[in-house]
Amino acid sequence: MSHSTLGNGEWLLNGNSLFSEDGTVEFKMQGDGKIAVYWDGQCQFQNTANQRRDIKGIKMQEDGNLCMYDNNGTIVWQTNTPSPKGDSTVICTVQNDGNVVLYKGTPIWSSNTMK
Repeated sequence: MSHSTLGNGEWLLNGNSLFSEDGTVEFKMQGDGKIAVYWDGQCQFQNTANQRRDIKGIKMQEDGNLCMYDNNGTIVWQTNTPSPKGDSTVICTVQNDGNVVLYKGTPIWSSNTMK
C-alpha cells in the first residue's frame, strides 16, 4: 500500500491515515469509528452513520466495494460499488484536490470534498 492509495484487499485500520501525494490531504480512519477527510487542519467530510468505537477499519474489497467493518466482521458502512465477479480492479486514492475517489479506470465513487 502506498501512502495515497488502497488497492484490492488492502485495509486502512483504525487510527491510520492515507495522504495525498503532496501531503496536504488526509483520509483518516478515526478512533471514534468515523472516516474523515482533512485539509488545512479542518475536517471536510465525515461519515457519521453508525458511529461506534468497535471499528476495525475500512477495506478496499476485492469486488470493488469500499467497506467499513466492525471488530466482529460486520459491514457498518460501504460505498455500494461492487463489480461483477472477475471485473473488480478498483483503487481508492486520496487526491491533492481534497477528493477521495474510487477508480475502476474512470471514477465510480467520490467523497465530493474537493478544495
